[in-house]
Amino acid sequence: GILATTSGGSSSADSADWAPLQGRSVVLWPDNDEAGRKYAEAVTAKLQALGCTVEWIAPDVVASLPPKGDCVGWLAQHPDATAADVAALPTVDAPPANPANVANQDNGQEAPEPLRRPMPEAEPYPLDALGKTLGDAAKAIHAGVQAPTALCATSVLAAASLAVQGLADVEIDGRTEPLTLWAVTIGESGERKSAVDELALGAHRKHEKQALEIYGEAMQEHLIEAAAFDAAQQKAKGAGKGNREAIRQALKDVGEAPTMPLMPALIYGEPTLEGVQKQLIRGLPTLGLFSSDAGEFLGGWSMGREQRTRTGAALSKLWDNGCFDRVRAKADEVSGKYYGRRLALHLMAQPVVAEGVLSDVVLIGQGFLPRCLLAWPQSTIGTRQYQGQNLNANPALRRYWAKIHALLDKGLPIAAGTQNELAPPALTLAPDAYQMWVRVLDGIERQMTEKGAYASVKAWASKAGSQVLRIAGVLTLIEDPDAHTIGEQAIEHAAELVLWHLGEAVRIVGTAAVPPEIRNAEKLRDWCHETGRTLLCSAEALQFGPGSVRTKRAFDAALSELESAGWAIPLDGGATVDGKHRRRAWRIVRAES
Repeated sequence: GILATTSGGSSSADSADWAPLQGRSVVLWPDNDEAGRKYAEAVTAKLQALGCTVEWIAPDVVASLPPKGDCVGWLAQHPDATAADVAALPTVDAPPANPANVANQDNGQEAPEPLRRPMPEAEPYPLDALGKTLGDAAKAIHAGVQAPTALCATSVLAAASLAVQGLADVEIDGRTEPLTLWAVTIGESGERKSAVDELALGAHRKHEKQALEIYGEAMQEHLIEAAAFDAAQQKAKGAGKGNREAIRQALKDVGEAPTMPLMPALIYGEPTLEGVQKQLIRGLPTLGLFSSDAGEFLGGWSMGREQRTRTGAALSKLWDNGCFDRVRAKADEVSGKYYGRRLALHLMAQPVVAEGVLSDVVLIGQGFLPRCLLAWPQSTIGTRQYQGQNLNANPALRRYWAKIHALLDKGLPIAAGTQNELAPPALTLAPDAYQMWVRVLDGIERQMTEKGAYASVKAWASKAGSQVLRIAGVLTLIEDPDAHTIGEQAIEHAAELVLWHLGEAVRIVGTAAVPPEIRNAEKLRDWCHETGRTLLCSAEALQFGPGSVRTKRAFDAALSELESAGWAIPLDGGATVDGKHRRRAWRIVRAES
């Protein structure tokens, strides 16, 4: 025999669950009328969406029947027909169908809308504003790695900040701005973020490796000196023979304890707040938090729900003025107030991580994110062609690395009487540079009104004046490490870069910050599509659906979004799903128009 089924009348296609036919080869026999053809089109759309191979009985066979005739009528005309005779009837490929359009025509529904507003395209990154050294390096990385231009440029700019942030501050109207820059760049998996990071930080890592080798030798010598000091102290205590004054004098004669060498680690990828603070206490006063996969840091303990406020506040204080407090109850742990420290930061995150971070009201309201230069460049995946070239020999990159090496080799300006507290000299603005900075600052301020261009990103725009000064200082020292003055061109270029990043903030924050009900709606819709469900009932979703929608409140909120966008069509009176009548049921639309 032949396995056959139907959903009922010509208007019943939407009320049936076609999932059991997923992936099968199906032949449809339309009735010989317009209603029969429309029914066949609707069923075809549903079956094709389930991965079925669909054919129709040839039109001449259908046309040989009387009006409204169907397969039952054909069998009546051919009472001796066997299953083999039916299987031998000619067929034609079913016409391709758009599941959303065809399914919705019968119900008067429009095609579904996107659940989230599409992100506008980014403006081209102003590469020339980086100056010759950084701009040429970013262009070389982009050409060689074929990663997005903004990803390459932001990586180079953040790396430059790490190299110069300990060498100077910008002084303006009695205030100082460190040259510390923070950036968050969003890119898909496979965007070659690691390759870009390796090139942008190549000189830094080489310098760090050499410094750590020297540090290892110095630590060996220190351990010997420390052991000798301890032995001398013990001997001095015994030499006094119980006389307190004699012991005091003997210990004084031993001298001060040997100073431990500073740990010269320069770059960390996934540290905790505790780790950052300890390194800035016991190591160099300038540090970089750089990660090409920031999910571990952003999703780690320090950024957990209970800790993110404290972590964000402590890191923000470092960005502001390079100081932090550390209070510990245990006697063997270091406590105190620390000044003259710097922490540069560049976190590269995948969209799924970034969406959660960019919608975090704590990180935005507390100020951690608004201190970051944001970028979400257009992906280059799918457009790249292999190019056999050795970027280590690229002239622009070699010049960039040489500049970074020279800057890192410069001695850090350390405050008198301290081992690792920075006392950077001041970079001041030339008169024309100062006037330009004021014009830029005032212009941005005017755009922060309710109807202004930056009304939606006031937190970012309020930091723009500081960002311009910092970037201008970085650009100045990269080209002239001995400079004392920031010129007008540096302010102009820095302003161009900051305005680009502000544009990114406007573009990103409004679209990437996705409310949980929208994310759940997407998960629920995708689950229906992936499992071949054309009908959905609440009981089924609450038991088998995505974990985040297995409560009535979460399910109802997600379903409301799907209904509003046209992805879920409520069925009056319910529907039969898996052989059971369900009072609350929806037809799931399977594709955008």
